[in-house]
Amino acid sequence: MWYCFDAFSDAVFLLDIAFQFRTGYLEQGLMVCESKKLACHYIKSKSFILDIAAIIPVDLVQVHFGTIPILRFPRFLKLYRSFRLYYMVESRTIYPNLWRVVNLIHILLLLAHWFGCFYYLLSELEDFVGEWSYHIPVDDYATLSRKYLGSVYWSTLTLTTIGDLATPATNLQ
Repeated sequence: MWYCFDAFSDAVFLLDIAFQFRTGYLEQGLMVCESKKLACHYIKSKSFILDIAAIIPVDLVQVHFGTIPILRFPRFLKLYRSFRLYYMVESRTIYPNLWRVVNLIHILLLLAHWFGCFYYLLSELEDFVGEWSYHIPVDDYATLSRKYLGSVYWSTLTLTTIGDLATPATNLQ
């Protein structure tokens, strides 16, 4: 299932690159629509380099050598596009305040996801020992969704300082 979702996101990225070759831009106040100029403008831009780096098929390497999470980092380079999308939608919507609220909720959920993943990574680096770290679930609690939700929960408690968490014992903690 994960590979299907990954292949779908690759297709969306490729489609986005194709659209960028046909997206007009302003030059001295005039909209440029000529195909050759559009293609040259996009190829010479930093966006093209980031887009190509984000679409490198590292999944093929992972199929052969096993899961190597750091190889997925180039996907993170697509994040810069979301900031352009936020600005574009906010400037064109008739409900800018609603868009800001939706944008804020999206950013909070994204940060909760990243911090949850980081919390699990730190726990894994410390071999899941210590009172502060995420405890390895067993039996029914060992599902991926349970690990993910537990990590997001504990990282949120830590960051909001609501939780009753233990004092770190090592520098990494």
